[in-house]
Amino acid sequence: MSGGSFDNLGSLISSLCPELDKWKTRLPSSEFKVAIVGFGKMGLLHSGILNLLVPGIVKAIVDKSSFLVLGTSRIIKSTKFYRSLEDVISKVEPDAVYVTTPTSSHYPIVKSLLEHGVKYVFVEKPPTLNYEQLRNLVSTKRSGQVIMVGFQKRYALPFRHAKLLLENGIIGEVEGVSTYIRSGDILEPTSRFDALGRGVLLDLGVHLVDLLTWLFKVKSVVRAGSKSLYTHVDDVFTAELEAEGGFKIFVEASWSNPDYRAPETYVEARGSQGVLRVTEDYVKVCTSTEHELLGGKRKLVLYKPHYYQGIPPVNLADPEHTIEDMHFLESVREDREPLTSIKKSLETMKLVDELYEAAGMK
Repeated sequence: MSGGSFDNLGSLISSLCPELDKWKTRLPSSEFKVAIVGFGKMGLLHSGILNLLVPGIVKAIVDKSSFLVLGTSRIIKSTKFYRSLEDVISKVEPDAVYVTTPTSSHYPIVKSLLEHGVKYVFVEKPPTLNYEQLRNLVSTKRSGQVIMVGFQKRYALPFRHAKLLLENGIIGEVEGVSTYIRSGDILEPTSRFDALGRGVLLDLGVHLVDLLTWLFKVKSVVRAGSKSLYTHVDDVFTAELEAEGGFKIFVEASWSNPDYRAPETYVEARGSQGVLRVTEDYVKVCTSTEHELLGGKRKLVLYKPHYYQGIPPVNLADPEHTIEDMHFLESVREDREPLTSIKKSLETMKLVDELYEAAGMK
């Protein structure tokens, strides 16, 4: 492989993905009842992954669309379909609920689930519209209830590898960071984000913000700005952050870049002894000194196929989604707080609010 040989790839992957360790014995049984609220793209994806990991675990699906419920119920006979949250709570009594509805509905749905005593909840990103709503959910949550947020970039092995390398000082003291998350999703005028009042930073950029709070200790927002190209909200968002180490972090989020057919998240960290670059598809490191974590070399390049050789056990869409769902189910079975619990997501949503405020937006 590029950058010299790396003989301990198997042990590296095992350390980066503890979810794989004896995973079949760490998941709930098929008697465990999961309900999916919202059967759009993400609801369909999670439902497929969950049923492949534990056949029959998804017992119910809730969606307001009568057309979707009627049509899909004729195809999928093993799952019951409902049009109201109250019906599925009272009739199915689910052990866990996945909330994969539009962002504006996350807060009231999750709050209702918590108040009805549902013990395990997974909510897609962003968990709420803002920091205050998330704080309210944390206050509503009772002891023993577990809520996980779908910040799936923390479950992508290249980003986990980057964190390991940074924590071990591979590039020395970090001196500067440049980052972006880009897609070509919005390339025509649309009004569908008007009511939400927030755009790319909340929808797509929140993944990058979450990575930055996880990889680095962000101290403050230096400046921020946005551009509206096709909507009345932010289509491009840029910012400069200051880390606790005194270095600057440059941020760009755009969903209106025609050069990106699929979203890409990029982080480049420059240090006193080298440079680290990472995306969903690779980790590239170049340093001035040899290191054991680089296979005894000064350079290391690993691509996506290196990380996902025969894993995870289910691969629908990106592997990080399966690892994320495995993490949730294992957290349920082992009754522990997930890596991306709502409590651990507070820092991310607080920074999102601070960025919008610095840009002169609500």
